[in-house]
Amino acid sequence: MNNKGQVGIIVAILVISLLVAVLVIIQTYYVPQWMKDREAEHMDVVANQFASLKYSIDLQAMERSSSPLINSVTLGSKELPYFISSRAFGSLQILSSSESNFSISVSGSGRNLEHFYHKLQNGNLSHVNSFETFGIWIDDLESGDYYNAISPYFNISLTTSGSSDISLNLLIKNGSGNTIFNGVIYVGKAGEIKWIDLLDSIYNFSLQIMPHIQFPINITANCSNNGSFIIRGYRYGNIGTVSFPPLYLRRMGEIKYSSENAYFVNQNYIYEGGAVVLEQHTGSSIIYPPLIHLENSTIPYINITAVDIVGIQGKTGAAGYGTYPIRTNYSSTYHAGAIGNLTLTIYTKYADAWEKYMNTTLNASGLSYTLTRGNGYIQINFNNARIEMDVVKIYAQIGPGWVV
Repeated sequence: MNNKGQVGIIVAILVISLLVAVLVIIQTYYVPQWMKDREAEHMDVVANQFASLKYSIDLQAMERSSSPLINSVTLGSKELPYFISSRAFGSLQILSSSESNFSISVSGSGRNLEHFYHKLQNGNLSHVNSFETFGIWIDDLESGDYYNAISPYFNISLTTSGSSDISLNLLIKNGSGNTIFNGVIYVGKAGEIKWIDLLDSIYNFSLQIMPHIQFPINITANCSNNGSFIIRGYRYGNIGTVSFPPLYLRRMGEIKYSSENAYFVNQNYIYEGGAVVLEQHTGSSIIYPPLIHLENSTIPYINITAVDIVGIQGKTGAAGYGTYPIRTNYSSTYHAGAIGNLTLTIYTKYADAWEKYMNTTLNASGLSYTLTRGNGYIQINFNNARIEMDVVKIYAQIGPGWVV
């Protein structure tokens, strides 16, 4: 009996030892791997959440809509039940322009983009870059009046006929000489005042000519004395020093998530200037690109939308574990541009990421440039290029209890 009892005890000890050995193997080998996978999955979730945040802000910047949008970011991941494991934590911050060390500017020599309003009767208007208003103003309708405007992309001719009842005959051709509109647009009495909006879709100018214009352009007008072409928009002025945006707009705030992982490599996700940067100990890279449009035309064209994140006091941070909402509101847009020999300078803590992205993007576009990377910045030089920039201010706040 004693021998049987001893065998039972030995079997029990062996079973317990085997169970302990299995638990030790699971705890020391499998649990860290499971937790590493769980934290890696959480990092993917954060990356997707920052993608949604970026595209929401992009939408607000492009539409200039004051309607608020709300996104969420998850901080940390849970530990495994029943096993000894560590919970991951994280922090989410809105960094002010003085804390972020991110700025973007354009300098050089050339023609600055200027907002203008011009009455063009006889002569030439040069370096026109866009139309907000384009039409013909007739002060005193008379038979025999004429209004002509020519550029490489269009030929506009407005003539009058008749005596008691005066007809306005409008002919518009594109740069290839094809007629896009030809007809009588008005019949009236002598002495009348008349406005013809050439951007009205019924004349086909905005639909069939505007999309094909490669700005900037020169416009030559020849009109009778009773009216003129009215043009409002943007044009490039006289040659001088280029420097924009102003100093108070160059430095921009950003949104930063920092992980506190126990098993997986720590990562930071940073929304700055319109891009999302991934930073870890091996370096940094841009995983979601900024709003940059490139055209390799006769005069290379670079259009940049840079986003300045401005935090609401008392609503700029969260830390620990949980899911936190971020609310964003569009505030304002500053627009500037220039044509000439220009340098684009970006100051950032993640210069390696911006260097790789800009080199890849510019090479793919075929634009000619030289890029220099320094300590905390990159500079890109362009010869005889056009650069336009929008600096969009977005207000952001973290957590519930919105401050409007």
